[in-house]
Amino acid sequence: MKTISSKDNQIVKEAASLKEKKYRDALGLYLIEGPNLVRELMDFGGRPRFIFLKAGAGEEAQTIARKAEKLTAVYELSAEAFAKVSSDSSPQGIIAAAEKDVLESDEFFRRAGDGNVLVLDRLQDPGNVGTLLRSAEAFGFAGAVLVKGCADPYQTKCVRAAAGSILRFPMLFCDSGKEAAKVLQGAGKRLYAACMEGEVSLYDAELERNTAVIIGNEGNGVSEELISEAERLYIPMYGATESLNAAIAGTIIMYEAKRQNKQ
Repeated sequence: MKTISSKDNQIVKEAASLKEKKYRDALGLYLIEGPNLVRELMDFGGRPRFIFLKAGAGEEAQTIARKAEKLTAVYELSAEAFAKVSSDSSPQGIIAAAEKDVLESDEFFRRAGDGNVLVLDRLQDPGNVGTLLRSAEAFGFAGAVLVKGCADPYQTKCVRAAAGSILRFPMLFCDSGKEAAKVLQGAGKRLYAACMEGEVSLYDAELERNTAVIIGNEGNGVSEELISEAERLYIPMYGATESLNAAIAGTIIMYEAKRQNKQ
């Protein structure tokens, strides 16, 4: 295990650059922080490009780092250097740089088969994106399509909210709602767009399999490009509540899909 004390070390500077999307895209890497997520990365078969261990980190982080030395380069960083890389206000002592799993549409839909797919249409809150990816995996969805304008699922807050799902869950990125609708329909998916004023009640929707559930932007909802190709789905609500948070609404719909498909 090599030791790095300077925050101006080139390896540290490169890792710190992954806090910005343009460098994550250019390098094909993203950061994973904390013992639980780093352990999941390795348990799932992912090979981290490198791992940083904070000097004086706890035994759990040290154990993971020693195991990782068989797979990749591990560096022990001074507190100052580690803080430059970490995005956590209370760093947990270990950070991994993981490789993105970038899929083309053919491979994505081959993996998805006749399973349900989540579509995120320009959601801007990374907490919402991460939570929805986590819920999608939990309720048996086969993957997620993210339309350009969404928060980057590889940013640290989103990775943390996804709680490991980012490591396992297939994702496909589309440049527009029009492109997303085309590839989804080409794969035989039935499109449902979550709307406050919908035409199909959640209780009546056919969500068992081969559907695409579209969750729209927090402020503007689903784009016209997508909603024009989809059935408008609403969640029956009671009392004076007019709407739900995007992550909550999406989770409710995906739970109903799982309830319909009990296998």
